[in-house]
Order: sequence, then C-alpha cells, then structure tokens
Amino acid sequence: MGRRALLYLSDECNQRVLGFTGIPSSNDADADFVLGQPDFTTTGQANGANQFGGPQSPVISGKELLVSDWYNSRILIWKTAPTTTQAPANIVVGQAKFGTRTDACSAKGLDAPETISVGGGKLVVADSDNARVLIFKKIPKKNGQKADIVLGQKNFKTCVELNNGEGATGSPTAANFSYPAGIWTDGKRIVVTDEDENRVLIWTKFPKKNFQPADIVLGQPDFTSDVVNNNGSGGSGLPSAKNMNMPYDGVFSNGTQLFVDDQENNRILVWNTFPTANFTPADVVIGQPNFTCGVANNDGSGCTSGTASASNLSQPTGVFQINNQLIVTDGNSRYLIYNGM
Repeated sequence: MGRRALLYLSDECNQRVLGFTGIPSSNDADADFVLGQPDFTTTGQANGANQFGGPQSPVISGKELLVSDWYNSRILIWKTAPTTTQAPANIVVGQAKFGTRTDACSAKGLDAPETISVGGGKLVVADSDNARVLIFKKIPKKNGQKADIVLGQKNFKTCVELNNGEGATGSPTAANFSYPAGIWTDGKRIVVTDEDENRVLIWTKFPKKNFQPADIVLGQPDFTSDVVNNNGSGGSGLPSAKNMNMPYDGVFSNGTQLFVDDQENNRILVWNTFPTANFTPADVVIGQPNFTCGVANNDGSGCTSGTASASNLSQPTGVFQINNQLIVTDGNSRYLIYNGM
C-alpha cells in the first residue's frame, strides 16, 4: 500500500494549520497534528518559525510544504512536510528572518499575501495588498529571497491598485489588479482572481516579463469592465454562468477543469474545459440550484436562505482538489469534501 496523502487545512482565525495523515472519510474528523500552536486549544498569534498570523493556502510541492502567512506578510517553507505538532519552518520569504514583521513593496517584500501556488517548480504569490503577483522561477532556498517577475506592476518598487502603466491608479486593464487574492499555476499557465474587479485573469502562457498582460478574462466581457454580476451589457444583474461577485481566494485547476469560488454569490463555479475565450460561461455550479441564485445557505426551495447543509455554501473562500476529491473552504466554519469531482 502507498503512503496516505497528507492534508493541511488552514484555520486562519485560530492562527494554525491542522494536519491530517489522510483525507477524512467521516464527518467531524479529528486532526492528527497542528502547526503554529503547541496544542489544539491554544490560539495565540506571533511571527516565529513555528507560529502564524493568519495562515492561508497550504501547498505541498514534492516533499515541501509552503504556507502563506497573511498578517505577517510572509511565506513559510518546510523542506520536508511536517507531521508533528508545531514543527518550525525552515525558510521564510517576504521577511529577512523569522521573528520580524514588516510590510514592504520590493522584490524581497510582501504585504498581506493571500494565496500561493506551485507548478513546474515555480512559486507564484498573490501579494494582495501590494496589488501584484510575484513569480519565483524556483522555490526559494534561502530567507528573504528576491522574486524574479512581477505582474500588475511595471517594477518591484511600485505597488498601486490598477496601475495605469505610469505608476498611478487608473482603470482595469489586462495588465493590472485591484486586489489579487486567489492564484493557481501549473508552471505553464497562471490564473488569478481579481476580487474587487469581479473577474478572473488567465495567462495561457507563463509570463516572461514584468507587467505582462493576461490573455483571457472571466466574469467580465472585456478587460476594462469591473461590474458586479455583469449582465453582458455593462450593467449589474442577477448572477449568471458568466458573471461574478467578488471571487476570492479559491481558484484551482486539475489541468482540464477550472474551479473558482464566487464568494458573494455563495457558490463555486466549474468549467469542465479550461476556458479559451473571454466571458466563457461556467458549466456547473456548486452551492446553488441554478446559476441565477446567489443567496447564502440556499434552503433548496428556490432562492431563499436557510441553514447550513451538505448542498449549500456561505461565502466560500477556497477550493482545491486531491485526486478526485474537491475540498471547499466554507464560511460556515467548515471544510466540505465532494467525492468524484
């Protein structure tokens, strides 16, 4: 028998990451170990090598574990994915060393990174409050390592929302962000959720230069629109298979399907084939009975809110897949596991 898959789930407000030696097969399963805390009942926040300040987006790459530490403006890297409680990280990115917390707009600095993704040996970071995405061509091997490429900004010294190309705030384009939150890459493509602009940007070929424009936009008919639940004519309407309302941290692809959390529409959108054109409609919706409803905790009778159930969602903030199991971070303080996705 092969080794059971390790599962790491961030518990952001409790300043910890829960570790499971296998995918849970029953409700309310206990974690096997915890990172960031000395035990399962402590919730303190700090910035040491074995502490967190808002952990998000645990990612396993080969033997390594990487975690985005939002409040501490850093990425923590374990050279070997830990299986014991409060194991310290080996490498910190975004800070010069462990035990410090400084927000910075530079090739070495970060400011409230939401999520990370690793593909093809490359690390991509949503440096959210700096309105940019940082690309490391290789997973960092030392503290405070510099990024190689920046998206959303022309250089590493500028960090303005919706950069107009001259270092000032402008309007949405294919090359800028307002608040990049969710990110996915396979080392050949990049997908970024631009939360405040109600859109998802896709680079169909891996970027090679700073400020490189995206190739495809979802949620909007073009790169200059930013309307909530865009009705296709530039106005705000009901939710649909094409539009979005604040897509947040959750974006994932298995290479063919694309999954996006549409937070304020309380749903996950699924494209069964990786999109190749602007404003492509999703094929499947999770958390709602149809594409035109967006209420939290849909009670199943139409478009009315009820209580949390196995079929609904409330402000989902994350989505990823292990084998054929889809795991969704739900605002009802739970993780939902869908088999056969």
